[in-house]
Amino acid sequence: MGTGLFQKLLVSVDWSEGSRKAAAFAIRMAGRERCELTAVHVIDEANVADIAQYIDRPPEAILDKMRDSGNQIIEEVRRMAVREGVHLKGELRIGIPHRELLAAARENHVDLIVIGSVGRKGPRRVLIGSVTERVIEQSSLPVLVVK
Repeated sequence: MGTGLFQKLLVSVDWSEGSRKAAAFAIRMAGRERCELTAVHVIDEANVADIAQYIDRPPEAILDKMRDSGNQIIEEVRRMAVREGVHLKGELRIGIPHRELLAAARENHVDLIVIGSVGRKGPRRVLIGSVTERVIEQSSLPVLVVK
């Protein structure tokens, strides 16, 4: 375990450009500081319901596809971490993204949350605000935003 300021890091990964940059930064930081690193991908439960309304598939089938995609994202981050000699714990969660990220941070006893400045874009982001903003507002832990 690390001997620096931070012992355990959590990085949010959704595979947007901001998320990719945050993952790369967190991996470099974990390698330098010898920190534990957890990558968390959250499936937004509201997206499952929204998609189910517009296509002819049951929500369970949509959720299965989203799980597969989320696991692929975590595995890609794991490959990045392995190349840098960093052990990565991956978590796939379902729920409201900022709440799940904060819960994962508490459960994993992390010292720092690393998150991209902007994740997924589109009308839904404008209507509900960004996950990054909500994590910053509601976290009792330091949050490092990677631009």
